[in-house]
Amino acid sequence: MRTDVLRTLIGGLAALALSTSGLGYTFILNASTGLPIKWPGATALQNGAATPVLVPLNILLDNTTVRTDGTTFATSAQGAAQTWNALLGSMQFTTTISTGAPTDHNHVNELAMATTVFGSAFDTSTIAVTTTWRLGNDRTEADIIFNAGRTWDSYAGNLRSGVVDIHRVALHEMGHILGLDHPDEATPPQTISAVMNSHISNLDTLAMDDITGAQNLYGPPGPPLNDKFSSATVINNLTTTGTVAYTGFNTFATKETGEPNHAGNAGGHSVWWKWTAPAVGNVTVDTRGSYYDTTLGIYTGTSVSALTTIASNDDINSGVVQASTVTFSATAGTVYNIAVDGFDGDTAGITLNVTFSATSGTAPTITTQPASVTVTAGSNAAFSVVAAAGTSPISYQWMFNGAAISGATSATLSLNSVTSASGGSYTVVVSTGAGSVTSSDATLTVNTPVVVTPTPPPSSSGGGGGGGAPSVWFLLSLGAAGLARFFRRR
Repeated sequence: MRTDVLRTLIGGLAALALSTSGLGYTFILNASTGLPIKWPGATALQNGAATPVLVPLNILLDNTTVRTDGTTFATSAQGAAQTWNALLGSMQFTTTISTGAPTDHNHVNELAMATTVFGSAFDTSTIAVTTTWRLGNDRTEADIIFNAGRTWDSYAGNLRSGVVDIHRVALHEMGHILGLDHPDEATPPQTISAVMNSHISNLDTLAMDDITGAQNLYGPPGPPLNDKFSSATVINNLTTTGTVAYTGFNTFATKETGEPNHAGNAGGHSVWWKWTAPAVGNVTVDTRGSYYDTTLGIYTGTSVSALTTIASNDDINSGVVQASTVTFSATAGTVYNIAVDGFDGDTAGITLNVTFSATSGTAPTITTQPASVTVTAGSNAAFSVVAAAGTSPISYQWMFNGAAISGATSATLSLNSVTSASGGSYTVVVSTGAGSVTSSDATLTVNTPVVVTPTPPPSSSGGGGGGGAPSVWFLLSLGAAGLARFFRRR
């Protein structure tokens, strides 16, 4: 069962010596799934433009007093939201400047100045707190409470003694609303330049670490370059045994007409890679390191609406929300199309890992293709294939309309008591450790039996020509004539 869980995040006052070595962004994680807690991603229509999810912020801060940089507390916080918006794809803040006191867990995201955090005292070193609510992996509410016991202003540049800049603190706390945590409190601690560090510093704008972390949750503005099947990213640096990793996003990606459901899920935000196998060998593809619930599909074919499934997967461990993985045998020279989508349309940053290991042996060849069959509904049907691969062991996987048939792993596929729903295209993938080959399509046509109902003989109105049934009047006339003869004889 998924339940709302409250988490409190804290920013401190002490300055921190920083370096710029590497990236250290960290996320607020769901301990059950291991995935970041974030706002649901963009929605996209098939072949249509994606629309970012809007997260409203009700700013309950002073909007009267002009501060050092010419803003008010309210407009300074509003500017922090706009700074984040310019860098994000599938999610955007919308702001409203208002008045009043904040309320916890009222399904409204609020920014306010207060002396307590919904009745709880601030820690002595705390300048602001973000409280957040979530349902599963989805953020549902967040509030920022600035410590009214501090002296506040809005200014740029180095920190001023005893005066807190509300703009950089708002940037930090909005990062928590997005789902970012403190890199300097990670294990091991990260010593990088970031607004999201737990200590306020001279840094008054977002650093690359902050931006990269947020974009791994919501993507950058605009669709990814490999959104379409025809514009797939080419994996050209895996020409021998080894592993390569690619990163990207599926935010603002769309699903094309005729595109298959990857791992059986409708998804809606797929991106594509393609790779040509340099030799026969074994391939493992996974999405470990991605920041959302992925689905993964491997295909051959040259058109998005006419693909043959090689392998697909939703979760590494079935039913557990996590990365996807597949393993298959590659044939030298074959182009493999790799699709990554999100379960039920989930979106975020992607890491795609591809490992290839060349193998020896003989790739299979099909010597007798399966033949099309026509049967009557209720009858049995069978398809067979004959393949050869020297001394290499051969395995089979039959497919129906491009989807694997569970348990159909022998050279012959037997179908009992077929119905009209059984009709369609059947293929078989024949594999060895050195590669695989897919048969040509064999079609099963299922005819419905024709029921012939006997036609009764036509009824007659009597009287007419030969062969007609005698009428009642005719029979009565015969009877009268007979009686007349009887009386004459007497």
